[in-house]
Order: sequence, then structure tokens, then C-alpha cells
Amino acid sequence: MNNIELLVKHTGDINFTRLDLFGDETISLTQVVQDVKDPGKVFTNFSKTFSLPASKTNNKFFKHYENFTQDVAYSFDARKKVQAKIELNSLPFQQGKLRLEGVDLKNGRPNIYRVTFFGSLNLKDILGDLKLSDLDWLSNFDTTYTSSSLIAGMSSSGTGSVTVDSVAYPVPLVTALISNTQRGFYSSSNTAKYFNTTDEEVNKAGGNLNPSNNVLSGYYFKDLTFSIRLYLIIKAIENSQSVKARNNNNSILFSTDFFSDTNVSFYNLYMLCQRNAGKKVDGFGSVYVPNQQSGKDYDNATNEHEENLVLRESTFEIYGLSSSQNFGFGITINFGSISQNIQVQIKNINSGDIEYATWTSSQTGQTRTYQLGNGTYELRFTSTAQQTVTSFSLTFTDTFATSTTTTIATSDVDANFIIPGTNTSFLIQDNIPEMKVIDFLSGLFKLFNLTAIEEDGKITVKTLDSFYTGGTLRNITEFVDTTSKSVNKALPYKEIVFKYEDTENILAKQHREINQRDWGAISYNTGEVLDSNNNTYEIVAPFQHMKFERLVDGSTTKNIQVGHLLNDKLDPYLGKPVIFYPIHSSNLGVTADGFNFITEIDGYDGGSSDTDSTQSVYWIPSNSPVVLSSGSGYPETINFNVELNEFTNGDDYTDSLFQKYYQSYIVNAFRFNERLTKIKARLPLKFLEQFTLADELQIVDLVYRINSITTNLQTGESTLELLNGREAIAATGSAYASVTISTSSNATPSTACGYTLNNTLYYTGTLGNGVRLYTDTGLTTAFSGTGNNYAFPGSNYAAIDSNGYISGYQACPTLPPTVQTNSTTSITFSSFTMNGNISVANGTIQDRGFYWGVNSNYASNTKVAEGGTATGTFSKSITSGVTAGQTYYITAYAINGNGEGRGATISFTASNAPNLPTVNVLSETNVTAAGFTARLEITNDGGATIDAAGFWIGTNNTAYNASGNTHYSVSPAPTSIGIQEYSIGSLNASTTYYYWATASNTYSSSDGISTSYETVTTLALAYSYNNITYDALDAYYACISNSPQTYYSTSSTFQAGIALYSNSNLSSSFLVPNGYYARNNKSYQVQNTNGILGAETQCSTTTVFRIRITFDYPSTNYYDMTTVKNQTLSTTSVMYFAVSFTSGRIMYTDVGLTTPYSGLGSFKTDRGATAFNYQRYPENKMFMARRQNLIGGVWTDLTSTATDSGYADYICQISSSGEIQILYWDYANTSFNISGSAGLTGIKISTSGSSDAATACNTPAFTIVYFKGTNLGNGTVIYTDSASAGTVSSSNKLNGGGNWYKFENNYRAQISSTGVVSNYASC
Repeated sequence: MNNIELLVKHTGDINFTRLDLFGDETISLTQVVQDVKDPGKVFTNFSKTFSLPASKTNNKFFKHYENFTQDVAYSFDARKKVQAKIELNSLPFQQGKLRLEGVDLKNGRPNIYRVTFFGSLNLKDILGDLKLSDLDWLSNFDTTYTSSSLIAGMSSSGTGSVTVDSVAYPVPLVTALISNTQRGFYSSSNTAKYFNTTDEEVNKAGGNLNPSNNVLSGYYFKDLTFSIRLYLIIKAIENSQSVKARNNNNSILFSTDFFSDTNVSFYNLYMLCQRNAGKKVDGFGSVYVPNQQSGKDYDNATNEHEENLVLRESTFEIYGLSSSQNFGFGITINFGSISQNIQVQIKNINSGDIEYATWTSSQTGQTRTYQLGNGTYELRFTSTAQQTVTSFSLTFTDTFATSTTTTIATSDVDANFIIPGTNTSFLIQDNIPEMKVIDFLSGLFKLFNLTAIEEDGKITVKTLDSFYTGGTLRNITEFVDTTSKSVNKALPYKEIVFKYEDTENILAKQHREINQRDWGAISYNTGEVLDSNNNTYEIVAPFQHMKFERLVDGSTTKNIQVGHLLNDKLDPYLGKPVIFYPIHSSNLGVTADGFNFITEIDGYDGGSSDTDSTQSVYWIPSNSPVVLSSGSGYPETINFNVELNEFTNGDDYTDSLFQKYYQSYIVNAFRFNERLTKIKARLPLKFLEQFTLADELQIVDLVYRINSITTNLQTGESTLELLNGREAIAATGSAYASVTISTSSNATPSTACGYTLNNTLYYTGTLGNGVRLYTDTGLTTAFSGTGNNYAFPGSNYAAIDSNGYISGYQACPTLPPTVQTNSTTSITFSSFTMNGNISVANGTIQDRGFYWGVNSNYASNTKVAEGGTATGTFSKSITSGVTAGQTYYITAYAINGNGEGRGATISFTASNAPNLPTVNVLSETNVTAAGFTARLEITNDGGATIDAAGFWIGTNNTAYNASGNTHYSVSPAPTSIGIQEYSIGSLNASTTYYYWATASNTYSSSDGISTSYETVTTLALAYSYNNITYDALDAYYACISNSPQTYYSTSSTFQAGIALYSNSNLSSSFLVPNGYYARNNKSYQVQNTNGILGAETQCSTTTVFRIRITFDYPSTNYYDMTTVKNQTLSTTSVMYFAVSFTSGRIMYTDVGLTTPYSGLGSFKTDRGATAFNYQRYPENKMFMARRQNLIGGVWTDLTSTATDSGYADYICQISSSGEIQILYWDYANTSFNISGSAGLTGIKISTSGSSDAATACNTPAFTIVYFKGTNLGNGTVIYTDSASAGTVSSSNKLNGGGNWYKFENNYRAQISSTGVVSNYASC
């Protein structure tokens, strides 16, 4: 008797509870993959309803279910299954869930609990009513729905590769030519327009795709939609939060045996995203689901309600509340300017219910509150236009308890994210067909005859043929009850029909009416009259199967194929979801014909003009992966029957769904000799733990497949329904079967079982003893065997005599694993890695590892397990207990149920012990008066890992460890060769020190010592001097600077002749630069870049001022005050002076007032006795000056309220000896300040007059004359001298003699003998 234990636990429990069982309770489990009596049934493993006693333990777990008046916290919720597992003899047997069916009372007290155990492969239970539209992971592939995006979808890359979680998904969506409104056709004749403007309706005859049609016709862009790759729907089932929420927050994972991107038959399939009949209905907009930014997670927050609230990355779950209890939920969002409302959908993933929270443009920062009960929730931000949310936050308040609040702050979650809302959005979840996820999976399983079993937490999905190929032959003869056996017919029906649920689209329906059978369907029977059963069995795929149309133009076949999602009245038709293979126009093998694509229609759908284009790049819909016989996927189709290919019109697409996936199973089910054999057996626990439904069972000399198996877990008593084994299958239904055996033979069974299977032979009947093997399919030439044993498939062997007859057919001997000991690697003095290989498991590997030690006999050495149980290579490293230079012996081993297999014993010698490291001293750096940085380089680790380095440092050079020397270690300690440093301080100044380098490794406690030492003398002691100011150019600036600095010297007295340093380490690299240094009102000059202070000079107490002047003086001689006023002032042409700015003051070129400025001259030096007149009425040699004072170390312009410019500006002249004279600007008002107009103006005219104006205009103006004021015109009096112009003296009026003169401003005029201007005009 096996000891069976049933263990269960509630959600949130850490440990399982072992339930009590009745002593006489028999628990039987029925397991089946595909039942020949019901082959359309999928997703089955096992389930069992049985009874449990109302013991104390069971009452506690089921919380006295009979008492329905208890509070929710103390009541068992039978609406939900609990996690469960079955153990046999304390070993894991099955994982699954337990459902409480009810409790039976006796005398008013609980007596029996009725429960059902469900196997873990329970997709129906997990997925429930979940729809494809609930798969939130699909939102990663949302796009826009516009004419341009549909055109993009026609490219060979579809809408473009999308990367999710670092995985690229190419060609996720395509635009295929399946119209939802208009029947497309191709005609060279002129046909009707797409839109009838008179009736304002779409013309059903407006679908002419010929771009040459003389009116607007073809496909309007809304006649087409996107299609999504089925592979992405599978990935969405694996990754969507909506699925995880129904599976204890765990993902459903499928194997890649069938659902693979390398399986063209499946990977190239797409589903049309058509939710409604006709054109797409616009939705609200794309959504944004937090948290997509790095590090953002609801679980970042502190959860104050861990008993009732689970926070995850992008969802949160409320659980354990009664129906009357809720959390008070608040959501606050912040945003800037928005153009449209923002809506947040609070979606209960479990129930599909949605709360809608809306914010208008003026409501940023406002909070919306709701009452939320049990469920898993997701927030979805959406808008009809793109908006930016700057931040949001959430609160959960327990209104049912202490009003404690859990807050998810803005810092926990995404911020500054964009809602990609648009009225032209295409949301996959809103457009994918309405279909349950479980129906979608069931449809795929029915199309491709798939099976599903759970292995290591993953659902392994294979075709039925592949599933059986992976089985093992198990001989159960000794366990079978030979006294009871029944052999029945296997077939409970006369024929089986394979078809699609929906073939009502126009062409498929026409096919049925013409051919009296559904498009793509097949009814299989043997062709004989099977009248023992009158039943017809149907396998119906829940999809719509379309017949596509390659278009013709009259008698000309066009290179374009389309689909019509229409009924026979040419009205839009929805029906079941459409699946198909899209084939790109570049892969048709011919040049594709273009079609007319309409993007806008005047007067229709908001259009204001007619716009169309020719599209020659697109996807055609097809029922085969390719239309070229050379393409991958040829000659497959998704027709159950072999049909004519719509594009090629050929009948060579013979790999129909029936032919490829069902034929071998169904043909044998209909064979005359197929039997359903029922037997009883007492199967041991080892068999129950190891067998799979793919295994074949050998009983005596016959082999069977498992149809179903029902097992009493306590006793091992089993009832088996068995079908004829695979060796008896003629997959084609012909009169022979084939088997591939070994070419070699041997008298020893174990040797024969190791031979390669490479010789195909033929036979009829059931493979086994007495069967004759032939070399040809006609079964005319018998195989001549040697009489020895040959290897057969399924780990079997048998003898074959010279006439081809089989005898002794049985399973190969139960051998231990075949093991090889591979060469040892990574050998060091203290460690090595042992390597082995298991080439043949001969069963299930239970343990593997190595024997190692110093003995040549493996049994005397230490045995260590590696820990793995797989075949192939394995390794184990030894890192302790190894002796350098020692020879060791290694033997690999592996253990299965039959014993221990060992490889050969090999030997190797550990490496010799390492040496001390090699280390050299390097020159020191950073020498100061108090220390330096010692340096070393480890050039060789000695054969072991470096673990320390350091220095012996001292003033004794007789030996590294001489008296007075000290060792200093580098920290952190190095672990490899290279350069290391150590900075030592607190040393004596001007002292010679010596240092040696040291290094050690992990092998030795001794140090490697450098062979030489380094000598270093510390610098002299540095004295610091503060309050020193510096200027690179002038002592004056150094003296008045307000930016003191600290400098250093070896001298204890600050005076001329000492060297000055900018750093206390007093190295030559820190000698101060050339310039002037001032301290204590004395200055010193450093020259020759030696840092030595020159002669001491007392700082000047004189306050210095300066002016900046016209930028091009003295190179330009200005004669006119108005002109010089308008010139630019220089920032570098300056003059310095002391005391005050007055006429007669000497100006200097330097701030030290040592070199007078040499000017062009002044009225005082040029005019002598009449100088004063020329100060009033200046001429020539002028410049403008602006006064500056040194303020805060910066020369700053002085302001003035008396001038137009707002600054202290003057017109000046300066002599060659530097004496400055300030000129009147307007003597009439006794003003030196530059304000208003000048008192007089100078201007150049032609030197001599001309007889006419034209001649004058061609004469250059060189002679300077003057006039009062600044306005020149008729009546103005011209003077030859500036002073005369100012005094209106008649003696110096220009005698023009009435001639014509040219002025420098390109005017001409006549000037009288008294200097009066007339006829003044432009040349």
C-alpha cells in the first residue's frame, strides 16, 4: 500500500496543511492526453472527486463550512479553489488545486467534506472568461489608424519591429488586402465611383482597384485594417497582468516546441483585428499604463495594509474583504496645459469592471475618490489628444478598520509621462476580435492537433505526433493482471469531420453552394460501409475560414489577391475571427500589380477633396504560408482538406492540416485491426512517478500506446485503455509499416542496444516476435539477419534470423549510465576542476559526481557529488585539501535506478608551489618637508594571488629591516600585479630617507623584497607669509590690490633676495611667476622665472586716475568736434594722471606715472599768444577722453549728468610732452561738457573754386574751413580759421569770389567774396 497525503494551503499561507483521509478511501486519478473516443477534447490531465472526514484538522481548514453566519474572516470561500498537492510515500506526485463541493451533516454536525482535486494543467480554470481584449500586454503594439499608417503596414516590415523587455518582435502588425466594406475587383473598363455623391452613399460597385480607372475607385483606407501575429497573442497570454492576476500573480509559460518563431506553420499566422462589421469604429485614444520608467513601482511605497493590499509594479490587489467592505481609494494627478480632458480608467482585471475618473484643463492637482473592493486593479491613462502628466499619487484608506492610509507618493511612480492619445489611435485591445482566450487556444489545438502537459512549471505544447515521439518504451508485463483483459473496437463513430466554425463569407459560402461541402473541410472515413456505428464526430475550429480571390481583368490574371469580409449580398460581415497567412508582394515570384488606394473623398467621411495613390507594395491574404514552391512552409495550408491554391490554382499544396497533423492518428483509429484493449495492472510507485502519457507499454511481445489510465493511488491498481503501438501504425494507410533498426548486430544485448539505428526495413501487422522484416515496400525480399541481436527503436532489441523473422523482442537490459572521465582542467597548486560526461542515461540519472584522491583504485578515494541529474558534460571544482606537486586520480560516476556507472580513472599532477612575488621600487613623488609618496611595482605574482604590499622606510640604509626602519602596508591590499603607492607624513625636514618595496601572495606568509632601495631627501621647512598681493605688470597695482594671498619660503625673514613659492612643498615647480609682489607697503619684482624677490621699493601713496581716449588717436588727426565725438572710445588706449583732471596736467602712459604721453600737439603749444581763442574754437589734433577711477580693483567709467552720454566725456588735445588741454565744446555757453551741438564745425572743401557746379563736384575736398554751429546751408558764412568763426571776425572770411566749391559731404555751393554760401545742393 502506498501512503497518500493530500496537502493544501490558503492564499497567503506559508506552509501546507495535511488533510485527514478516510482509512478506506480510495483515490483514483484518470489521466488522458487524447482519447480516441473524443479526439477533439483538449486541455485535459486529471481530476477526481472524493470524500474527507470532518476531523478536527479538516474542520479547521474548511472553517466549519456548514456555518454560513460567520464573518468573512472566519468563513471558507468555496467559490475559490485552494492550492493543493498529492504526495505518495512523502514524495511529490501531482500539483494542482482543490475545490470544496460541499459538506454532509450527520445529526446536525459535519460528517463528510466532498472535494475535487484538479491537475495543475487547468487552463480553463485559470483563464475562465478572460477575453483576448483583456490581454494588456498587447498594448505594446498599439499604433495609429490613418491612411499613412496603413500604407506603412503594407511594407515588408509591417508597422515596424517593437522591442519589449529587450526582446524584438518583428512585423507585429501588417495591412493585408482584406476589405471590410468594398469588394475589390480589377477592370480596364471604366466603372462606377466609390462614392455616389447623388445618393450620398458608398457604391457597392466602386471597388475597381485598377489605378487607371477614370473615376475615383478602389479601396478607401478605412476598408482595410491591421492584422496581428498570433505568436504575439501567445506571448500576451504569458506576460499580461490580467492572466497573472488569475494565477496567483504567476505567469503561464508555454514551451517553444510548437509556439516558436522558427515554426513557420504557426509563426506566420495572423489574426484580422476586426471588432465590428464594416469600417472601424473610432475609440477614445491610446492608453498609458504605469510604471514604465526605470525603478518605478507601486511597491516602492510603504504598505500599511499587507493583510489586505498587495502592491506590484503596475497593478495592485485588494483581497480578504467582505462584500460590504471597501478601501477608500484616491487618485490625484498633476499636469500643465492640456488641450483635451484626461481620463483614468480604474480597471478591475478580475471582473472587467471599470471606474472612470476625468480631469478637465483647469483641474490639475484635484483628487478623485472611489470605493474599491476585492480584485486586481490596473490604472490606464487616456485622452483623445497627446497630453503630458507631470505626476500622480494614490491613497488607500481602510474605511472598514482604523482609517489608516497607505500612500503611493509621486516619487514612487512614473512622472512626466506622455499619454499617446489620439482620435486616430489603433488600440489592439479595442480592435482584436471578441473571443475568449481559452477558445483561442482550443482553436489552435484543434487546428494543429496539439497536446499540452505541464513540465517543471511550463506548459509543454507539441503536436500529437511529436508528443508520442518523445515517449519511452516501458515493459509492464510483470505488473499486468493476466486473468482479466478485454479487447474492444476503438472506433465509436463511422466518420470524422474537420472544419471551421464559420465559412459564411461570400466566397467560402459560394464554394459550399457549388461543391456541397465547406471550404477547407474534410470528412474522413475509410470509404467502406461502416454500419456498426452511425455517429459522425466533428472537430470544429472556432475561427472564420476565408476563401481568397486572385483578381482577373477580363481574361487576364492579375498578380494581386484579396479577401472580402462580406456576405453574399455584398454587405459587411463580421463572423468569427479570421486567421490567415499574409504574404508580401515582394515574395510572389511575379511583379505585383498596383492597386488604387483612396485616402480622402470629397463629401464623404469629412473629406474635402479626392485623394488617392497607387500602391504596389502590400500583403496579400493566403491560406498557405507561401505561393512559391521554393519558399519556407511549402506545401502547407490551413485547409483541413487539400484544396486548389487560390493564387497558383495548383493542387500541390498537399500538407493540409489533416494530412500533416491528424492522418497518422486518425488513419490508425479507422483501421480494421485497431483495437482498444482494456487491462488491469498493479503498477509500482516507481512507475507512477516516472511514466508519461507519451510512453509506450510493452506487455509480453506486444506494444501499446496509452489511451487513458486510471490509478488507485494507494494500491497502484490501474485500469488501462490501450491502443495498438506505434510500430503497428501505417501512417499513410497503406499495407506496410517501416522500422529503422541497427545495421550492426551482436550476441550481447547490451552491446547491440548501443548501436546506431540506420537501416530501414518494412513489415505488416504488429511489430514483435514472429513478424517478418523485408527490404522493400512490396514486402517481396526478406531481410537476411545474422541471428544475433539488433537495436530497435524505443530502447528495444531483438534477434533476426536469415529469413527475416524477429525473435526475443524485448526492452534493452537495465544498465547503469555510460560515463566518461574527461581531462582535468584549471590545475593549480591548490585547486583543480574535474570533468565528466554521461553519454547514455539508461534510465533517470539520480546522482553524478567524481571519486578523487591519491590512490589509483577509485574505491579508496573520496566520493563527491556534483548535484546535477542530466546527461552530457558535468564538472566539479576542488579548492581545498590539495597538496602542491601531488599526483591525483579522478574517476567520474553517475547513478540511475539500475546502479552506478563509472568512467576510466585518469591521473594528473598538481602544480608546484608558487614562489614569492617579484617587486621593484619606483621613484618617489610628492616630496614635501614632512613626507613623500613611495611607489613600487609588482611584476610577478609568484604563481599565487597577491594579498599584500608595502614599504620598509627609515633613515638607516644598511638593511631594509635595520634598526629604526618601519614597515608600512598599502591599504586596501592589492590582489594583482601592478603599481602601488603609499603616502607617508610626519617626517623631518631636510632629512634623507630610504625605502624598500615588499609584496606577498596567498601561498606564503613571507614577503618578496625589492633588491634595491630608493633614496629621498625631504624638503626644507617652509615658512608661510600671508597678505602678499601680486600683479603681473605693475608695482602700483600690486600695492593697491585687495586680493591678498599666502606664499612660502625657506627663509624665516621676508626680504629681498629670498625665493618665494606658491606651495608649502617648496619644489621648483611651485616657484612664483614673474611680476610684482607687495607686502607691508613695500613692493618687489621677480624676474628671470627664478622666484627671487628683487630690490625692495616703497609703495607709492599717490592716487592714480586715468582716461580712455578715441581708439585711433594719434594715428588719426581729427579737426572737427562733432566727428571726434562720434568715434569709438578704446578700452586699451589710456592715459594716467594724478591729483585732478585739468588743462595743463601731465598725462602718462603707465600707472606708475613715469613716462609722459607723446601727443600730436595742443593749441597752447601750437598757437602761442592766441592760444586761448583756439581753446574756445578748437581745430585739428583732437580726441575725446572719458575719465575712469579704479574702483574695487577695476577701472570704471565715471558718470556725469552734464553730458549727452551720461559719462564724464571731454574733447582734448595733448602736446608731445604730455601736457593735456581741455577744449570748449560750446564756448558760447562756456561749456566743456559734451552736450547738445558743438559751438562750431570744421569741414573740408576743394582748395580752389570752379566756374560751374559740375566741375566742382569732380574736384577733391582737401582744405579745412570752419563755420559757426553745426548746420551748413545757404547763408552760412565760411571762415578760414576756427577762432575767426567763433568771433564772427570779417578778416578771415573765405573769399570765394562767387566760384563753385565741393564740400567733403559730396555737396557743392557757390561761396561769395565775403564767405557766404549759396546754391548749396548735393552733387
